[in-house]
Amino acid sequence: MPLPFLAWAAIAAVGAVGGTKTVKAIKDNSRASYYSERAGEIISSASEKADECRKSANESIESLGRVKLETVDRTIGSFLKTFGKIKNVNFSEVDTVSEFKNLNLDSANIAELSKMTVIASDVLKGSVSGVLSGAAAAYGAYGAVGWFASAGTGTAISGLSGAAATNATLAWLGGGTLAAGGGGIAAGTMVLGGIVAAPALLILGCVMGARASKNLEEAKSNFAKANDYAEQMKLLCSTCNKISEHADFMRKAITVSAKVCDRGVLNLEKTIDEYGTEWNSFPSDAKNKVAALGAAVKLLKTLLDKKILTESGKPSDESDPERIKQEHPDLIAIS
Repeated sequence: MPLPFLAWAAIAAVGAVGGTKTVKAIKDNSRASYYSERAGEIISSASEKADECRKSANESIESLGRVKLETVDRTIGSFLKTFGKIKNVNFSEVDTVSEFKNLNLDSANIAELSKMTVIASDVLKGSVSGVLSGAAAAYGAYGAVGWFASAGTGTAISGLSGAAATNATLAWLGGGTLAAGGGGIAAGTMVLGGIVAAPALLILGCVMGARASKNLEEAKSNFAKANDYAEQMKLLCSTCNKISEHADFMRKAITVSAKVCDRGVLNLEKTIDEYGTEWNSFPSDAKNKVAALGAAVKLLKTLLDKKILTESGKPSDESDPERIKQEHPDLIAIS
């Protein structure tokens, strides 16, 4: 009888080991499932938050661009029309002109302002179908220097929306809605604030595809990748929020500056009605006011020219609210 007894004992031992392994396998599978599901949740949540930040930044940039376009068309346009009536203007003889330092208008400034009004007017009137949104985004993001340079003489504006979309950052901020933006995103090009998030879609596919995986180590690896992705998206959101902050501040600064110019233009119209259009017929106090208006318009142009984004997609230092306040103390009140 000893042999049968030993056989049963052996079978029992094997069964015990097998049972232990089965229990462990079940536990591992359960843990793998947990890590895989959590990884998917982390990816989805991080992506949703990043998309919200992206949309907010894009809206801020486009809103700024629209305000810029309207300001150039209305305020700058009114100034040029009224100021252009005055003959033989000579700011050098105005004593208070020194107070305005580098804010004195010259013929080059006037020519550039005139060019800006032509383009802004065409875009706002919709003379080029479908260009407004892209043009506003481009102007808001890059300022006049980059945007109007691509616009040429004022007639070659058919490529403005495309010009905006060629920047990977702006294309991503626009959600692929711009003419050439979708292709960049489909290719995984998401450059923002120095972050290269091209692997984002790959990570998402890898993690979501492994949600049913029963491999605990693989599930843990995907969980770690999901957390890395979430941290990347947090940094991206921080960058987007900074872009929104800069754009919103610049929009307010331009609005405040434009109101000052609008009042100056109204006063200039009254001066012309009273003294005519010959500069030498203006009394000294009237000349001082014209010089002050010229300085205000130059300041407005300076604000319009500032860009929100650098070429690499980082928030530009030149549009930083604190820097603007230091350079132009009169604008502190807008904050």
